[in-house]
Amino acid sequence: MSTLIIGMGMVVAHGPGKGDADGTQARPAAASHRECANFFAEHGISTPSTLFDTLSDTYYFAKNRAGQFVWGNRLLQEQHDLANVADIIGKTDHDFFRRDIADRIRADDLAVIETGVTVKNKLEVIDGGKGELTWLFTTKAPLRDRDGRIVGIEGFSRDARRSQDTIAPFHEFKACIEYLQAHLTEHIGIDHLARLSCMSLSTFERKFKQHFSLTPKQYILHMKVHEACRMLPTAGSIARVAAETGFGGQSYFTKQFRSVVGITPKQYLLSLAAGRAQGRRRRAGALA
Repeated sequence: MSTLIIGMGMVVAHGPGKGDADGTQARPAAASHRECANFFAEHGISTPSTLFDTLSDTYYFAKNRAGQFVWGNRLLQEQHDLANVADIIGKTDHDFFRRDIADRIRADDLAVIETGVTVKNKLEVIDGGKGELTWLFTTKAPLRDRDGRIVGIEGFSRDARRSQDTIAPFHEFKACIEYLQAHLTEHIGIDHLARLSCMSLSTFERKFKQHFSLTPKQYILHMKVHEACRMLPTAGSIARVAAETGFGGQSYFTKQFRSVVGITPKQYLLSLAAGRAQGRRRRAGALA
């Protein structure tokens, strides 16, 4: 991608969790809930359109410099299991995601705030702790006040499963993506993908990275890991998943899985089990 890329690659968030941002990161003073609610009026910015609430495949969000949400649409509310849209005001990503994941999101936000450079179509994968992985293409831009000063960030994440055309944003990559999906467990040559896309190797690699925020090799790795995440809950064996997704030995698979997801396959399965147990407790409480 031609714009700034922070934390290159796939972000996988597991279940609700709390924590603080890394101490090395700049942390402006947190605003009160009232200040967050009045954010747009205070800075002379028009409030986001209510049309954002009608989107069925896109999460819209806006945050202040401290990383607190000052706006979110209804789909974002549903994603975080909030009773009301207003409940997200004043909260941060650390209220919803595991610390290391929230820290990574915060680093992205700070990069946009500090440089003023927009991040476009960064590929992320979110796991809400229920075993459902969601592919997202996230764009973030600086939010400026009436005087042009950067006072926060706003952005949107498009759900690729809800909007299938976003997985291949340009027709020229359609054959390439379809081939990857059909031959994921095989050795895939980047030069072959370039030919399928009717491009030279150098042009293919440049355009692919620009559109997907990943090199072709990184994208293939992430697709393999995504497939492994889908298989792990029912496979009965980590070694079997390693073999069937083309990683070979379990040790190499674990290393590659951790490089993408941030935790080992075993820890991932434990995370899913904890998420399912929490879901059962919530349902039981609702029926009580």
